[in-house]
Amino acid sequence: MFTRSRLLLLLTVALVAGVGWGAFLWVYARVEVEPDTFLVVTNRWGEALPDGELVSPDATYKGIQRRVLPEGRHFLNPLFHSYERHPVVRVPEKFCAVLTRKSGVELPADRKARGEFLARGAIDLEATETPGERGVVEPVLGPGKYRLNPHVYHVEIVPAVEIESQQVGVKVLLWGKDAPAGRASPYVVADGERGVQRSYVPGGTHYLNPYVTRIAPVDVRAHTVVFEDIEFPSKDGFTIQPRVQVRYRVVPEKAPELFVLLAEDGVLYQKDDTPDDQQRNPILQKVILPLIRGYVRIEGSKHDAREYISNPKAEAAPGAKATNPRERLQEELMAKVKPECEKLGIVIDSIAVGQTRMNDTLDELAAQIREREQARIARSTNQQKVVQFEQEQELKSTEALAQRARQMIEANTKLERAKVDAERQVGNLKAQLEAELAAAQARLDGSRKKAEAVLTAGKATAAVEVAKNEAEVAGLRTAIDGFGSADAFAQYHVLLKLSPVLSEIFAADDGEFAKLFSNYLAARNGAPPVAPAPRIKPIAGGAGGN
Repeated sequence: MFTRSRLLLLLTVALVAGVGWGAFLWVYARVEVEPDTFLVVTNRWGEALPDGELVSPDATYKGIQRRVLPEGRHFLNPLFHSYERHPVVRVPEKFCAVLTRKSGVELPADRKARGEFLARGAIDLEATETPGERGVVEPVLGPGKYRLNPHVYHVEIVPAVEIESQQVGVKVLLWGKDAPAGRASPYVVADGERGVQRSYVPGGTHYLNPYVTRIAPVDVRAHTVVFEDIEFPSKDGFTIQPRVQVRYRVVPEKAPELFVLLAEDGVLYQKDDTPDDQQRNPILQKVILPLIRGYVRIEGSKHDAREYISNPKAEAAPGAKATNPRERLQEELMAKVKPECEKLGIVIDSIAVGQTRMNDTLDELAAQIREREQARIARSTNQQKVVQFEQEQELKSTEALAQRARQMIEANTKLERAKVDAERQVGNLKAQLEAELAAAQARLDGSRKKAEAVLTAGKATAAVEVAKNEAEVAGLRTAIDGFGSADAFAQYHVLLKLSPVLSEIFAADDGEFAKLFSNYLAARNGAPPVAPAPRIKPIAGGAGGN
């Protein structure tokens, strides 16, 4: 039985052992893995590796382990494990990683005999067991960071395939089943079969395994090229060298077949900016240019040289349709060359035949044509002058007649206007005279009425005055008769007029009349006499005058 002391001893030993083990792990077994790095672990103990294997199939085997340890803190007993530090594999943008598996199942002999060397099995970076067969792995890894065990995978960074917006890609499958013998096209195969695929690849970025699939870009935009080295004999034996301009483009659906026919070393050269580029361009040198040269010799030799030098539109009669051999030639070229090119996947948008380059013989011919043209222009100018003179004469005659007609119209207009003015003046004068006559008649009638009124008023006034006078005379006669005589009546009226004045005179103490008696009154009272006041003349028209 355990005693208490033994139990304490065991606990102490266990505690010391635990602390010592922890210190051992922390000091010797602790491994710090920095960011963007990983560890490849190797087991020091375990079962022996199978023949031909370099990596342990699982954790029970001795040797390099397939699974790697990511960044962070790990504890590895140095007695049982060793490790290697490796940086992560960085795949930049527009690139991809092609993997070759170094360990795994050996490819079967029958597949090797058929030429199949692609390893089967997915890319599983966390797998602890054998993930697949040895060899090139078909899938690729896109841009990013990967912890790839360098003892398991060989990594090759390859650029991605860029197909621009004005391009299509021709896909070539390097591995796959063979195409059947009776396929529709001898140049392309169905999708999935080994060879050039029938379908084209659209524009974009494609991450492909170059050991499995290749994509070649083909430009499908429109190109314009000018040929300077085309020549043909004219009908009359002159050498004609026109400038021929062609605008063409590749049909996207026919790009794979065209690539097979014209590509060299897996590249279809399509530049045409310089003469050297045109010489290297197989589309121009093997398709377009031979067709144009052939048909331009056939069709261009049907016309004389002067037709290519002169201006048929100028020589054509007025109203007639111009016959330009260059226009007819380019129409014939479009009709013959375009269908042939479309069979191969090339569309001809336009063909333009330009001005002919001159040489000594053509210069002489051009000089003759110019002289003839100048004579024709002079004749045409003279004809135009004759027509112009006739038109001017006719115009002047028309202007004279028109001027005469205008003068007649102006004279008739003035005559009519004078008649209208005279009639208007006669009418106005007649109306004015009638108005004045009516006004005079009205004034005469008024004067008569006024005279009659005045006469009537005078007669009435005279009758009133007569009656008034008769009444006054009758009253005077009656008054006189009452006084007895006219003198008595007159005296009465005089006294009647003087009575108010006499009353005033005698009634006032300071009046003139009172002053006559003031001297007498003063003498009586012992006062000196007062001089008499001067005599006051009576006011004209006053009562004294009456």
